[in-house]
Amino acid sequence: MKSFFTSFLATLTAIFAFFFVGIGLLIVVAALSGDEAPKVADNTLLKINLNTAIVERSVEDPFAGFDFLSMESNTTLGMNDFMIGLDAAAEDPKITGLLLNIGAFSSGYGHLEELGEYLQEFKKSGKKIYTYGEYYTQKGAYLGAIADSSIIHPGGVLDWRGIGISSTYYKDFFDKIGVEPLVVRGTGNKFKSAVEPYISSEMSDENRLQLTAITNAFWDFLTSGYSEKLDRQTLDEAASNWTGMNTERAQEMGMMDALGYRTDVMDHFEDQFEIMSWKSYLSTLKGSTAKDRIAVIYANGSIGNGTGDESTIGMDNIVSALRKADKNKKVKAIVLRVNSPGGSALTSDIIHHTIGQMTKPVVVSQANYAASGGYYISCNADAIFTNSTTVTGSIGIFMSLFTAEELVTKTLGLHIEEVKTHPLANFPNLYQHPDQHTYGILQQMIDRGYDDFTGKVAEGRDTTMEYIKSIGGGRVWTGSQALEIGLADREGNLRDAIAYAAELAEVQDYRLYELPAIETDLEKLTKMFGQAGTPSALKTFSEHPALKELEFLITNPGMQARLNPIYNQF
Repeated sequence: MKSFFTSFLATLTAIFAFFFVGIGLLIVVAALSGDEAPKVADNTLLKINLNTAIVERSVEDPFAGFDFLSMESNTTLGMNDFMIGLDAAAEDPKITGLLLNIGAFSSGYGHLEELGEYLQEFKKSGKKIYTYGEYYTQKGAYLGAIADSSIIHPGGVLDWRGIGISSTYYKDFFDKIGVEPLVVRGTGNKFKSAVEPYISSEMSDENRLQLTAITNAFWDFLTSGYSEKLDRQTLDEAASNWTGMNTERAQEMGMMDALGYRTDVMDHFEDQFEIMSWKSYLSTLKGSTAKDRIAVIYANGSIGNGTGDESTIGMDNIVSALRKADKNKKVKAIVLRVNSPGGSALTSDIIHHTIGQMTKPVVVSQANYAASGGYYISCNADAIFTNSTTVTGSIGIFMSLFTAEELVTKTLGLHIEEVKTHPLANFPNLYQHPDQHTYGILQQMIDRGYDDFTGKVAEGRDTTMEYIKSIGGGRVWTGSQALEIGLADREGNLRDAIAYAAELAEVQDYRLYELPAIETDLEKLTKMFGQAGTPSALKTFSEHPALKELEFLITNPGMQARLNPIYNQF
């Protein structure tokens, strides 16, 4: 019977695989046999749908963003395409302007800042930018403020109400069930708040201080978009009163320029312009044929102990990319694009060491985050570029384990007997809380790791360990603050960092060489058929932030140089 079900499932899997791969081949064949790249007509308005996720780089893949379960496409927008495409559109005589379909727009603040800068550069060409949406997030409103004209549905929402953040604390819950987190932070790491929810019932003064600074800085940034139109007091009052819920009032006060229904708005623009999608326009652009190259290496996501992929930094992907770029004779400089809240201290140290071995200039460009381990892998570059809104610093280290002595022995009534040659032979375990001697050993280990971290930052930034510890302790800083205290060299976006790297390498004509290589969705699909699926209800449950945090700590043991996951709310 068992062999029957095994054979049946194998056959069923093969049928599905054949079906999906068959569809894939048909899509690829259709793409290859289709018309040539579209032509750009005169008086063209480029339409960009900003109702999807913004990622570091887009994928040249016919399956990219396609959900085979829902049979729908979930396309993403790459910051690399904005950097290159908007420059090209600004110089293209056939492009008259941009129409941004805002949608439920969301992005990190670093990405938002860079996109805003690219749009401002586009406007310098004298071409217009228009925005439309039924719903404007605050970040969408920031882009609407940059536009020459922003339009909203008469019954829509301008969700302008300030910036807030919340954190759930689990200590009382753990106390009730007999579980005790074992947390060891570097001495003086009072700002290292990633583990605070597990050991406290309320927010520390240090954490409240840094979160207050971050939220205020982000609000200053959002309101700066309206600096030429509205004063700060008006914007604060609009947020306090949620004025954007009344679109007519939002228009009267100058936050929106016009009200209109989508069909009417599109009819208006289609009467005046040729409309072309952003994706179609990108397909018309031709890459540079320059011989020299600037390598752009994307270090994106949490830093773990695995291999790594497009959304995670592992022991292999970034190290391999760095070495590949350094060995390539056509590559004259390297830009490491860091968008990471940190993670494994061990993996961070390996990447840091590899950067120190590079024979070519290395420039870091910080995106939304470059904190903790993200800063660790940044600190010994030849130069660090940061956005004003980047969350960076968080120079600190910790280790966390969980014990459940009360739950195991008292609640469950389990009795564990041990045989061991030395006191720590069975450590760590769930059934026994460590004694002070064990704590002392762990604290010494963490402090050595913290000294190593701060020492390497001090060397990379050409300062003293004492100074780094005075601004470290796990404290996060904005990019603007990082410049003031010497953790970064220049404020600028990825394009600025690339230009500076080319300057260091003394090259003027170059093309970009992006690493690591991206695994296509077709390759991922092929792998999927050899893996067991997860029941949807269980998968949904496992996506809870607290459980994902526990999963990360379990699968990435050892010292952590990692930002508090609370910052994901931004």
